[in-house]
Amino acid sequence: MKKEVCLTYGNQTISGFIPQEAFDNGKFIPLILPKKKPVIKEIKSLLLEALEKPIGSQKPLSQIIKHSYRNGDIAVITDDHDRPNIHTRLILPVLIEILNRKYKIPDEKIRIVIATGIHRASTTEELKRILGKDVFERVGVEIHDCRNNLTEVGKIGEMPIRINSAAFNSDILIPLTDVENHYFTGVAGGPKVFCPGICDIDTITYEHLQMLSPDGFAKNVGLGIIDGNPVFEAKKEIVGKIVEALKENKREIYSIVSIIDTEDDLVYLRGGELFESHRNAAKVLKDIWTVQLRERPDIVIAGASVWGVNFYQMGKATHSAYNAVKKGGIILNVAPCSQGWGNEEYKKFMKMGMDELNKAKNKSAGIKKALELVVNIVKKDFRIGKQKPIDVFQILNFVGWGNLHIIQDGIPKADYGLTPFSFWGNSSQPVKERLNSWLEKYLENKTVTVIDNPGYLLKPQS
Repeated sequence: MKKEVCLTYGNQTISGFIPQEAFDNGKFIPLILPKKKPVIKEIKSLLLEALEKPIGSQKPLSQIIKHSYRNGDIAVITDDHDRPNIHTRLILPVLIEILNRKYKIPDEKIRIVIATGIHRASTTEELKRILGKDVFERVGVEIHDCRNNLTEVGKIGEMPIRINSAAFNSDILIPLTDVENHYFTGVAGGPKVFCPGICDIDTITYEHLQMLSPDGFAKNVGLGIIDGNPVFEAKKEIVGKIVEALKENKREIYSIVSIIDTEDDLVYLRGGELFESHRNAAKVLKDIWTVQLRERPDIVIAGASVWGVNFYQMGKATHSAYNAVKKGGIILNVAPCSQGWGNEEYKKFMKMGMDELNKAKNKSAGIKKALELVVNIVKKDFRIGKQKPIDVFQILNFVGWGNLHIIQDGIPKADYGLTPFSFWGNSSQPVKERLNSWLEKYLENKTVTVIDNPGYLLKPQS
């Protein structure tokens, strides 16, 4: 009997595309998912416990409010529209209720700070999706701008560190984050909400540039890695100075960390000191999001789930597949990219990289030249989007020319030459029909794996 293998494509779920003989002949390599943790359904009681039984050196929130609250604002810092925000919608309304009733903090003293980092400002409709309509209409919202309304809190060398003034001027800061694997910072959540979340453009640029080496990403830059990761080490230094400045001004941070599992369920909720609570959650994350494979397959078919909205975000799925596929193997992305490129910087610098690649007579040499070019460009003038071509050309260097493929709808034919992806079929065909025809051409008795979530930390056993 054929196993159910599915891909998410926008609002569609595609199944039944892997041929039965791939199962019969052992050519389909399944994901070995971790054992599911119990789902947290009674959020209020667990959140109360998280607020009063902190991880690490922080005091319980009741003591912080008693000794440090001066009738100013309490800033709850949340992710912006580029994150799924499942945890925010589940936890935030309960947190506000607890602040109101248990700690006697009225709505007018609660301010939501949206940690945009370098991203654009969230729209009103996006804010309602992030926070929930009721919360959006009840409390004040501050959207971080990395260039304006900033307060200096310290220095890295001679470079000032600046953070959002509304957050800095709050009596208590409560970052509300979910902890998840991230392709260059290692593990997102916790301190990431401060840097890049509410930092200035120069500080964010400095931190992000730590990801680079002359050959692409630096050593230990990758999914799930925080120890020895130069991006996370820079983050620790920057956020450490932010924490010191807040304490010097008698402001307190109480971190709330959560984990959403592979089925979009809340399975972890704790609170406490910013770094210690994050590190504790990062350990738990490995048990929830680490996926085993018996071997590296010849082909990885990668869906992007909610990140398939545009070509830029879809890159998370490409990176996930890169961690699984064998060297010289094929990656097929299946993502609608309904919003097109999603980032003009990405498009611009992909074109520059491809122009450099196409100058070379030998594609392998051209890939290395393109990678060298985009690394140098990013080092000289970092902007969000510029790091993505580095990832693409680094992956291309691993799989080889002609081995990145995509089925999508949002990128026009005129732009196909701006990327090293081979575009398969066209939007007039049903996506499953395109997928089946691709498999007829490329499967050819090869081993294949299907990955439909870019957040998996993939561990091939050979």
